[in-house]
Amino acid sequence: MKEKVFIGLLLIVEVVVFYTLMYVLNIPDLLIFKLGLIWFFFAFLFNHFKMESSLVWEEISNLFKVYLCYMFISLLFFSWYHTRINLIAGLILSIFSLLFDRFLRIFFRNHFSKKTLIIGTGNQAYRVYAVSKNNRYALTNVTGFIQLPDEVPCEDISTLEKMPLYQMNDLNQILSTDKLDQIIIVDPDITKEQSDVLYKKIFDKVKYIEWVPKVDFTVTFDSKIHDYDGVLLVSTSTGKIGFFQKAIKRVIDIAAGIFGCILCLPLTAIVKCKSIKDGDHDPIFFRQERIGKNGKPIYIWKYRSMIPNAEAELERLMKEDPAIRKEYEENKKLVNDPRITKLGHFLRKTSLDEFPQFWNVLKGDMSLVGPRPYLPREIKDMDVYYNPIIKCKPGITGMWQANGRSDVGFTDRCKLDDYYYRNWTLGLDMIIVYKTIKSVIYGKGAL
Repeated sequence: MKEKVFIGLLLIVEVVVFYTLMYVLNIPDLLIFKLGLIWFFFAFLFNHFKMESSLVWEEISNLFKVYLCYMFISLLFFSWYHTRINLIAGLILSIFSLLFDRFLRIFFRNHFSKKTLIIGTGNQAYRVYAVSKNNRYALTNVTGFIQLPDEVPCEDISTLEKMPLYQMNDLNQILSTDKLDQIIIVDPDITKEQSDVLYKKIFDKVKYIEWVPKVDFTVTFDSKIHDYDGVLLVSTSTGKIGFFQKAIKRVIDIAAGIFGCILCLPLTAIVKCKSIKDGDHDPIFFRQERIGKNGKPIYIWKYRSMIPNAEAELERLMKEDPAIRKEYEENKKLVNDPRITKLGHFLRKTSLDEFPQFWNVLKGDMSLVGPRPYLPREIKDMDVYYNPIIKCKPGITGMWQANGRSDVGFTDRCKLDDYYYRNWTLGLDMIIVYKTIKSVIYGKGAL
C-alpha cells in the first residue's frame, strides 16, 4: 500500500509541475500532452517511479537517461524552437524530479521505508546497516540483527546501543510480532544446512528477501547472470574504457589540472610562510617515484609533510623497533608516524599535501580520479592486483580515499583499485570526487 502512495504522490506532483512549466513556456495544450507522454513514458521505463532502496547516484543516472531520450525524441519530431525549450524544460524537470523524490524519501522515511531485519553480524552486515542508516535516500530501516550459531559479531555491531541483537531462536517470534517488509541475509559463511533451515522459516513471511552472496573473485557491474537450465551462473567481465570515454576523462583532467594549479599558487605561498614560521627552512615540495600507467615510472609532487630525510629515518626506526617494522610492512604506513611535521599533520588531515599533483594531472602522468599511485617497492605486495591496477592512470583521489582514506588496509586498497578498473564510469568518478570532499570536510580517515 505504501508503495502505491509513494508513487502516486510522486506522479501527481510531477505531472502538475510538468504542465505548469510547459504552460508558462507558452507550449500549446496538445503539444504539452504529447511531450508529457514522452517524458513520463521514459520516466517509468527507467524506474523513476519505483519505491526501491536505491542510492541517489542510481536515481541521477536514471533521470539522466530520461533526459537524453526525451531530447532525442524532441530533436527527431519537433521544431528547433520547441527543442530549445525542451532542452531547458527537461533539465529543470530532471532537477525537480530528483529533489522532490529525495524530499519524499527523507521527510516520509519512517512511513515509506522498508522495515528490515539483517541476518548476520559480520563486517558485511554492519556495512549494509551503515549504508542504510547514512544514505538518507535509501528506503531501508534496519530494526535489528540476528546472530547465526557459532557466529562472532564484529566490533562495530557490538557497540551499537539501540539496535537489538537477536539469536536464531528468536526469529519465529520476530516474524509473528514485527511487521517486517524485508530480510537481508549477510553471512558469507552460512552452511547449506543453515541456509535450508533459514529459508523454510522466512519463506512467504516477508515481501522482500535479499542476500549478499559469498564471492571470492571480483564481480563487476558488467557481470551477467545466466539461467543455465536451472543452474545460476554468474559470468565475470572487465569493463573497458572506450576512446570517447577516454577523451572526456582527459578533458575533465585538463580542466581540473588548470584549476588546481591556479589554487596552488596562493597555497604554496601560505605553506612556505608557515614552514618558515615553524623554523623549517627546507624545500616545501617533495618529489617521489611512483608506478604510473602500464608500470611506467612517474614522479609525483606533494607538499612535504615529513622531515627532509624521511626515508632514511624510516629505515632507522624499523631497524630499531620490530613493532614499527611489522606495522609498516603490513599497512605500508605508520598510524603515529614520528616523521610527520607539525604543519604536515594539518596538510595530511585536509589532504592539501596532494595539491601539487594537479601538475601531474595537467601533464598527463596522473588523472583526477584513479588508483592510488603505488611505490615501486610495493609491487610484490600488490600481488595479483598489480596488472589490472596499472592499466589505469593513478589518481589524486580514488576508491580507497573515498571509502575510509587511511582507515583502509593495504590489501583492501588494492581490491578497491581493482574494483575501480573493472567498473569505471564517469558517474563513478563523480561519486568518488563527492565522497572524497565529504571525507576531507569531516576529517574521516585522515592521518
